[in-house]
Amino acid sequence: MKTVQARHYHRGRISPVRLIVVHSMEWAEKGTTAEDCARMFATMSRPASAHVCVDNDSVVRCVADRDTAWAAPGANADGLQMELAGFARQKRADWLDAYSKALLKQAAAVAAGWAKLHRIPIRKLTQAQLRAGLKGFTTHADVSVVYKRSDHHDPGTGFPWDVFLDLVKDALDGEDDGDDEIDVPEWTRALSWPPTTKGDDVKVWQRQMRKRGWSLDVDGWYSDADEKVCRKFQDEKHLKVTGTVDEATWRAAWTEPIT
Repeated sequence: MKTVQARHYHRGRISPVRLIVVHSMEWAEKGTTAEDCARMFATMSRPASAHVCVDNDSVVRCVADRDTAWAAPGANADGLQMELAGFARQKRADWLDAYSKALLKQAAAVAAGWAKLHRIPIRKLTQAQLRAGLKGFTTHADVSVVYKRSDHHDPGTGFPWDVFLDLVKDALDGEDDGDDEIDVPEWTRALSWPPTTKGDDVKVWQRQMRKRGWSLDVDGWYSDADEKVCRKFQDEKHLKVTGTVDEATWRAAWTEPIT
């Protein structure tokens, strides 16, 4: 996953994640649309951002999951925001052409990881369910109606929720927490995690450490058990023993020989 850091966002979160919010970028479908949208978030003066931008062949991270993107007022504090290449005016057939099918598959893989980590049900919330505080998937349009803090109507009434949620379920069914090679995202490589930290970066580290032979749950939560493993690993590799995964500890997990 590429990273282009957004200019406007809040560090940290004040609420647990309960929503995956789907947006359409209102940009033409091209192979560089995700990158173009991410560069806009990185440079523009208007305060807006999303966690990821998705097109048919790439996903670009703009805000870390542990931070709060500025995308859907009312659902920012407890939402993960996903911008998809395309327009709210698109009909169902437009969302199911070759380009958008590839896009939806990319987006579903990201959403599946979020859903598993934060225990979000694979369901599209009604406006009443969104208002009641239930967990699930929603749109910027519904957030606008429920919280009345924006007037956006994306991703539009033609968005194929049935197809998208089936793809998310397929991605979850195909997820493997075993010892396969893991693509290490660049945005995770210089962090320092206290024992309360959670997120995709923690999950990647847990998988790598389990591959090295350590006994850990791959759940994305940096628990007391993870801290104990971290301390033992730092001591074994003659690193400063802190119990936090700093850059040196992170890199050692991939570069140091397995003993």
